[in-house]
Amino acid sequence: MKRTRLFITLTCSLALGGQSFGELCTIDAVPAATLLLPYFEVSLQPIPGIDEVEADTYVDTFFSVNNASASPTVAHVVLWGDWSLPSIDFDIFLTGYDVETVSLGDLFNNGNLPITAHANNDPDDLISPHGRAVNDPANASGPFPGNSENPEWDSAPDFPGNPSFPGCDSNLPLGVNPVLTGSFLDRVRCGHTGRGLACDQQSCIGQVHPGGGIGNDFIARGYVTIDHVTDCNLLFPNQAGYFGSGLVSDVNLLWGDYFIVRDGRAIGDSLVAIEADTDGTTFGPGDYTFYGRYVDGLGTDRREPLASTWASRYFTPGAAFSGGTSLLVWRDSKCQTAVSGFGNGCSPTLGTPPWWPLAQTQVVMFDVQEDAFETCFDLITPGQGGISPPPPDVDPSVACFPIETGRYRIDEGDLNTPYDFGWAYINTNFLLGDTSGSPTPCSTDGLFGDIAQTWVTTELDSDAGAFSVGYAATQLTSACNGANPFIFGDLGSITRTTQ
Repeated sequence: MKRTRLFITLTCSLALGGQSFGELCTIDAVPAATLLLPYFEVSLQPIPGIDEVEADTYVDTFFSVNNASASPTVAHVVLWGDWSLPSIDFDIFLTGYDVETVSLGDLFNNGNLPITAHANNDPDDLISPHGRAVNDPANASGPFPGNSENPEWDSAPDFPGNPSFPGCDSNLPLGVNPVLTGSFLDRVRCGHTGRGLACDQQSCIGQVHPGGGIGNDFIARGYVTIDHVTDCNLLFPNQAGYFGSGLVSDVNLLWGDYFIVRDGRAIGDSLVAIEADTDGTTFGPGDYTFYGRYVDGLGTDRREPLASTWASRYFTPGAAFSGGTSLLVWRDSKCQTAVSGFGNGCSPTLGTPPWWPLAQTQVVMFDVQEDAFETCFDLITPGQGGISPPPPDVDPSVACFPIETGRYRIDEGDLNTPYDFGWAYINTNFLLGDTSGSPTPCSTDGLFGDIAQTWVTTELDSDAGAFSVGYAATQLTSACNGANPFIFGDLGSITRTTQ
């Protein structure tokens, strides 16, 4: 039996997370200041006059936003394309201990948004009720004996001691759904299918995914960020004034979960909980933070970064989960890009982001006997070893995780393995000497060196789509660590693929 040794440093700077229940630089399921839905998919119905076909696959994504506090608050929701450019944002007002569920399929196909309201716009407490207290002896009659209302769970004027959220008077989605109509609905539908924000092949926020019809599979893709904010607003996190003005809160009190339903089966997990440093002593200039690229690496967003190396179990078709394994991978290019798209079309060669395609340091597949096989590399170049991603004159398709969020099957393309099942070591930091992921530098080229945060979700599928299992992969090192670990200094100790 062949045996190899694996050495990985698992340290990071830890600090207590203030009002949260976890530890900074350790991503765990606790109330947080920012939530991340790392990847979503939604199959689209055809737009009359624009689309001739609809998606062949049915898929929808649901997520919830929950308030872990008795005080009312606001969650700011932003939808991003898989090139990490935003399409729309909206606010959700949450009363104390409130929960709001969002169907992205309902948003993309029907234009419906969550309708919530604070006390000024909800005097009869019909839109966002503030609930009832349990076992209150002062209320011994009525439809809920022993219960009484909780005005302290709502905003002023229902409870004068709570904030009034003046920005919510005009910025909350109010009235009757659909809220998104016309160009607003076209913006999200077109933008998240790589067709430009108005289906005009300009101002792209995402990549074209072939299939379905007319070069597109008509499945909207992207990711969602949800920030705890002090008032309703219509700013994106990559716009000036979002951070550093007191608009974004550092109180850790949001939590949630999500489900991706695909052809009759579903996976789910907690939303990624990203805690803020509540006392402002942990992160400073040069420290990696979740929104670091939008604050010029100064740490003023105060949010902990994600992991940078991962371990994940896998099964290929024919093994226990005979439907195979997919990795849902969110990545950070570390590049600040324009609020809207690149303006030169949506093809892989025109108008692509300056970081495209993203690099990775190393992906190694192990079987259960500790044999190892390295993948995600271009042809081995004499004297240079593998290249990932390849130079500009080489087909960039060998980059295994080239965009900022996507679904990748382990047995397809460059992410392959000769083994039926085992585990994968995934180091998504950038290569030494190439901190932008591309020979073309970004405005933040060199930010945080080679370290690059990532989130990896594992999806295992049974045969014929009977069921699926989804969960977060295992985090090995945090981007707080500040070091890019390698498995092997001598790559000759493992089998290496040649694409």
